[in-house]
Amino acid sequence: MTTPFSYSSTYTLDKSHYGETYDASTPVDNSQKIYLISLSLGLLGLALLIFSQINPYAAWFLIALAALEVFSLRFRKPWWLARQMISKAANTELTLHIDEDGISSKSIHVESKITWAEISKIEATAQGWLLYHAGGKNYLSARCLSEHAQDFIKAKALLKAQ
Repeated sequence: MTTPFSYSSTYTLDKSHYGETYDASTPVDNSQKIYLISLSLGLLGLALLIFSQINPYAAWFLIALAALEVFSLRFRKPWWLARQMISKAANTELTLHIDEDGISSKSIHVESKITWAEISKIEATAQGWLLYHAGGKNYLSARCLSEHAQDFIKAKALLKAQ
């Protein structure tokens, strides 16, 4: 008779963890289409400034909004990391527990559990696993998992893929 699988690990939610999470869970879009809204706002602002008698403050507001949009696209990852590092969860310890029921995490601020039944898809990334469920997606770093735990998740991923 085999014993049920159970694995626990504790790690710190530090900048390297958040950076890895961002890289794995955010799709990379290097196309120029992402700047289309910024370009449209900028051109609309310029057109209002040059060709209309409307108050120039409205036109300058649109131009500034376009510049802010470009800034937010260019510095998306540093902005996201800064927000995570000023959160109350930053630099706290998180205990991860994986068993036959699902994956649970517990820290002084958060306690959550995702059952295997709730997970619709498990995707392997270069440095971990993306878990898709009705509430969104969660990232599970491989650096905090033993080889046995990774094999267990691979088996669950194969079951979900069928």
